[in-house]
Amino acid sequence: MRKIHLDVRQFAVPTPRVGSIETHSGYGAPPMSGQELHQAVQRIRVRENSDYTPEKKITWTFEQAPYEFVISGRVDGFIEYPCLIEEIKTSFDIDELYDKLTYEPNHPYVWQVRTYGYMHYKETGVVPRLKLCLVSARNYYKFRDLEVLLDIEEYEAWLVLRLAELVVETKIKEKLFKKRQKTAEEMTFPFSAPRKGQKELVESITENFTTQNPLLIQAPTGLGKTAGILYPSLKEALARGQKVIYVTPKNSQHQVAEEAVERMQEQGCKVRALTITAKSKMCLKAEPLCNPRYCEFAKDYYKKVHENDLVNKLSKLRSLDSHKLKAMGEEYQVCPFELSIEAIERADVVIGDYNYVFAPRSLIGRLAEPLLDEKEKANLVIDEAHNLPSRAQDYFSPSISTQQLGILERDLVKLSPSFSLRAQVLLQQARKLIQSYGKEGISKKIDIDLDPFEELDTDIRDLTVQYMESDEEIQNQDPMLRFMNMWSDFVNSLTLSGEEFFQTYQKSNYTEMLKITCCDAADHLAVAYKEFKNVVAFSATLKPFNYYQELLGFPQELTKQIEFSSPFVKDNRKLLIIPQISTKFADRHASAGKIADAIQRITQVKTGNYIALFPSFEFMSMVANKLHLPDFQILIQEREMKQKQTQEYLEEMKSGQRPTLLMGVQGGVFSEGVDFPGDMLIGAFVVGPALPNFDFEREQIRAYYENRYGKDNAFNYAYVYPAMAKAIQSAGRVIRSETDRGVIVMLDSRFLQNSYAETMPEGWFEQSPQELVSRQILKDVQEFWETSHES
Repeated sequence: MRKIHLDVRQFAVPTPRVGSIETHSGYGAPPMSGQELHQAVQRIRVRENSDYTPEKKITWTFEQAPYEFVISGRVDGFIEYPCLIEEIKTSFDIDELYDKLTYEPNHPYVWQVRTYGYMHYKETGVVPRLKLCLVSARNYYKFRDLEVLLDIEEYEAWLVLRLAELVVETKIKEKLFKKRQKTAEEMTFPFSAPRKGQKELVESITENFTTQNPLLIQAPTGLGKTAGILYPSLKEALARGQKVIYVTPKNSQHQVAEEAVERMQEQGCKVRALTITAKSKMCLKAEPLCNPRYCEFAKDYYKKVHENDLVNKLSKLRSLDSHKLKAMGEEYQVCPFELSIEAIERADVVIGDYNYVFAPRSLIGRLAEPLLDEKEKANLVIDEAHNLPSRAQDYFSPSISTQQLGILERDLVKLSPSFSLRAQVLLQQARKLIQSYGKEGISKKIDIDLDPFEELDTDIRDLTVQYMESDEEIQNQDPMLRFMNMWSDFVNSLTLSGEEFFQTYQKSNYTEMLKITCCDAADHLAVAYKEFKNVVAFSATLKPFNYYQELLGFPQELTKQIEFSSPFVKDNRKLLIIPQISTKFADRHASAGKIADAIQRITQVKTGNYIALFPSFEFMSMVANKLHLPDFQILIQEREMKQKQTQEYLEEMKSGQRPTLLMGVQGGVFSEGVDFPGDMLIGAFVVGPALPNFDFEREQIRAYYENRYGKDNAFNYAYVYPAMAKAIQSAGRVIRSETDRGVIVMLDSRFLQNSYAETMPEGWFEQSPQELVSRQILKDVQEFWETSHES
């Protein structure tokens, strides 16, 4: 009989499924953040009783033809005599969890501890005492114990049903496993004639997979890197019966991966694709609140999914996106976002945002779950990987400010008086807590006292529960829920510790703020990589490699680094550096007119669509006020641009009805992940490197880098390299295909310095960036356009 290995958590669930979507549903993988709390409680137990054994491994095999189900796990706590098995569960509200488990004997947590007890009984003949230890996620000295009864006859009745259910589930998985292997054998590259460098890209990845070492790839636009990386990653994973997880920094960048998969499907490749969209965009309610008392799509979710066989219905669809999932959600009254999570196992390639793998509350347990063979794992592909270090740092860098509270207060007054007045009292307490750290009136490093923040958090949660149970109508962006989530998220993060974290009080003219700053998320990223077999990170901007390798958390000795040159003819691009203009903060007012003049003169040489990308909105505005381009339409990026307006700007440029100058900021919506093919864009002005602000917080980060990576690297790590990633991405908007021609003008003398130049892609210059400095700028630009071949 074939052996199927399952973790106790996967095995011990109600049969059939019951329950609603809520904080304590008991389904899904445990939060990675709970491990430290478990260990802290275990240390206390050992001190109390020297016979207490933490993490006792236990395994038992249940036979159900044609399989042997090998169930294994680690008991959180075990005492041999008198026999006790303890499972530790963490929660922010242990009293609520205690009440829930007391009245729900069919809860997954209860079945887990019963399963450990039954396995011990089968092994020894002794029926152990069972206990759930519920621990506060904020304070491991606060916990409650709940006794659980093990009725052998009752358990064995459940076991018959569960094993029969597992047989059916396993046969479906076996069929999927074989289908994936067959698909891998039949897969061919989706393009009959690979682009220059694309074949080498595929071969390099395929070869590296034999080593299972991480891979860093810098590949320019036009190489076809998405298809060139996704194809070998998918072929290798499918051959092992597994899948590929493809992550991007933004939802808007999913389309490139989706198009690559569609191309494979058009060539006959029978892969199933799933795109996971943000819960807020999938939610069918005014507010994405997963509470069965509020949301009918959360209520009895697991029961409805089981009764309507929705997982099998999902698996019959070739591609799954938000539209299809929403339609099914409305039809069966179930949450479409959770449906997308159910579909992960049956999908061959899952496309989603970084946060589903790397954020503290990620989906990594579901995304990385192996199919059948526990030793095999999925492959991970990281797109636009230069964004990941800063994004990951942001995940662990929450803040709370008086400005946020002020905005919230304006909305709280709109609630009914019974809630509005109490909420405002709590909000004033929150404001005073923030301000209590600023008595000297200066920005400084601090140590935040957790206790008063926890106490206020409890009061805010209590009021929110009353609010939810009242007749108040929950609004879109509901202020009471925002208040609770904002405060709780910050309080929950106060337990983050390590040399890479520091806490600050920061004051400006308009706000006071408390912030936890993560200088380096490399260790957290490295933990996530362990859930995958192969990891490929790629971008057009990953130089210097050592910098990205360190901040991405890739091992120094084992990671392979590859750079590919542009496949396009160099003569199609005119790259210039104008060092006579300074874009340093102190020089911006004086330089604004010079920059406007340079833009005006160069755009007059050949009219068409251009983009100018700046370090900040303020600097962009200075230059915009100096511009005089009567023949041009000028489009200016706004701070909070909605997707509709962004698309309207792009459509305007695509129409070509009149010459257009699009002005935006580096690192913004128009500078990365957006294509401007053909004549949609013929030139780009990269106005200086967008160095982060020289402020108190950034200097603390620089000091951390100096301590960890050395004095010589500190300034570059904190300022130069992040800025140059944005600058190079901005420059890359112009040449998007082999027929595109365009001018790229970089304005600032710092682009000539070694620390800036070492980030530039291969092929930008031969020996030195001085080669890009022109003595006759307009003449050189004129000659470039005169050599242009009209298509």
